[in-house]
Amino acid sequence: MTTTGPSPLPQSPTHQLEAYRIAIFKAHCSVVLGTHLEPWARALASQRQPSGPQDPHLRAVIVDDRPTPLLRMTVLNTLLMGRQRWGVTLYTAPASLERSRALFADLAAWVSVVGLRVGEADHFDWLAYNRLLKTAAFWAQLPAPKLLLFQTDTLLIEPPDPAVFAYGYVGSPWAKGRHVSQAFPRYGADLEPLPPVWLTRRFCNTVPEGMSNGNGGLSVRDRQLMVRICQAEAAASPPEEPEDIFFARHLARHDPTPPPPTVVERFSCETAYHASAGAHAAWRYLTAAEVAEMYERHLKQVLALTCAPTS
Repeated sequence: MTTTGPSPLPQSPTHQLEAYRIAIFKAHCSVVLGTHLEPWARALASQRQPSGPQDPHLRAVIVDDRPTPLLRMTVLNTLLMGRQRWGVTLYTAPASLERSRALFADLAAWVSVVGLRVGEADHFDWLAYNRLLKTAAFWAQLPAPKLLLFQTDTLLIEPPDPAVFAYGYVGSPWAKGRHVSQAFPRYGADLEPLPPVWLTRRFCNTVPEGMSNGNGGLSVRDRQLMVRICQAEAAASPPEEPEDIFFARHLARHDPTPPPPTVVERFSCETAYHASAGAHAAWRYLTAAEVAEMYERHLKQVLALTCAPTS
């Protein structure tokens, strides 16, 4: 065997590991959707209308133009974790409107699908999404004063504490300054092991110092607070500034009763582990053991809620 030196590491091994973790999240969602949520949704659809009163002051909202099984799973899971006490409004781009309505045609009593154009584009992209959420008119027309915003890379693991909706803004905490080092094995040309390479990931680099509350992907919002901040501050926000960082920068001036850290941590997690009610893309950052605990806890909640007796 000709020796040519140690084998190189795969290109961007941390990115490949992250892609694997995202695939595992989607696999978890696929199993939960097919095995548990779809049978529950069929029973829900047979009721034709909610069996109990819905809270008129609270609505779950998602902005997404990708009518995929993952979107259906995320919406169904959000309905389930809301214990049917809130409805969901999906805002989607004109090009996706009919397919999105078809995706939730069986649940029209619980899921409203609304077409929304942002500028001249027929599709949403990252800039369009952030531009939309920094617009006072968007928030002003939302259907309830208290809102749960969620995305398809979020997961409500269990029903959130209703007390969280007393606050104006609660998002997954940012762990500014946290970093994780991981060892990646290597082998030489003779397939003998070599010393590993250690690679370090640093989280929340774009988050300004001193901010922890928090990522907007899974978040509680007060409609009027969002309108007020947009009216006062949005004109000075660069188009590329993420909407959640924009709001977080201005909360101190506009929100007299911010949530304590214990409330924020109990609501959701992202780059640092907490036994929270929800998560935003935490599977990309946390340890394998923490993510496994999260998935199993979620499945147990799904089992309990889908098997609960209904009136």
